[in-house]
Amino acid sequence: MQPKILCLHGGGTSAQIFNLQARKLVQLLKPHFDLVFPDGFLECDAGPGVLPIFKGCEPFRQWLHDTPGGPEPEEADWSSGVGRLAEDVLDRQGPFVGVIGFSQGAKAAMHLLRFLEKREVTEGVLNPVRFAVLVCGTVPFQGVKGPHDARVQAHKESLGLGTVKTPSIHAIADDDPWRPESEALVEFFDGQSRRLVVRFRGGHYMPKDDAVNGTIVDFIQEEYDGM
Repeated sequence: MQPKILCLHGGGTSAQIFNLQARKLVQLLKPHFDLVFPDGFLECDAGPGVLPIFKGCEPFRQWLHDTPGGPEPEEADWSSGVGRLAEDVLDRQGPFVGVIGFSQGAKAAMHLLRFLEKREVTEGVLNPVRFAVLVCGTVPFQGVKGPHDARVQAHKESLGLGTVKTPSIHAIADDDPWRPESEALVEFFDGQSRRLVVRFRGGHYMPKDDAVNGTIVDFIQEEYDGM
């Protein structure tokens, strides 16, 4: 049996769509890992760029609502929604040696890893995840309306809930409208751990460049081999 990687789709898409969006990376990883694509628990409208390409692939799903009012509402949303991953996916389909998250899925991965690391400390439940791949990620919502840079400035409060120590690689697109959020998400991962940033030309989508995907695969393999 091959080691498993958990793959979390973006908001307003689905597991099926993410499998297609990430097909280049999937092809490179499949000989070495089993990739598990769960669906988000919350139904929602289609996300950016989903229509008309994926018309007929409903229902579209997300992991979290972008809820105003500081980190507490999103943490509560996480506990009632994404928190089910611990029971419905991690404990039943795992263990997982790594997690890949795109867009809102990258933010959900951050929440998940922070939960697993805290659970290991407080309850003694082993956290098997040894690496995280975050592509075009977003940051916890703080209720700020307006430009993305204003929203990013308001994420600081959520950092007080703790940074993630799991080694991570952050793929950031040059022309992504949410690029400032992707840059800010890096701060949620402890700088004392291995934390790489790779940049690629493109917008808010999974990288198509062979070199970028190769760098991600090399990172995954190095972290897995070092377990």
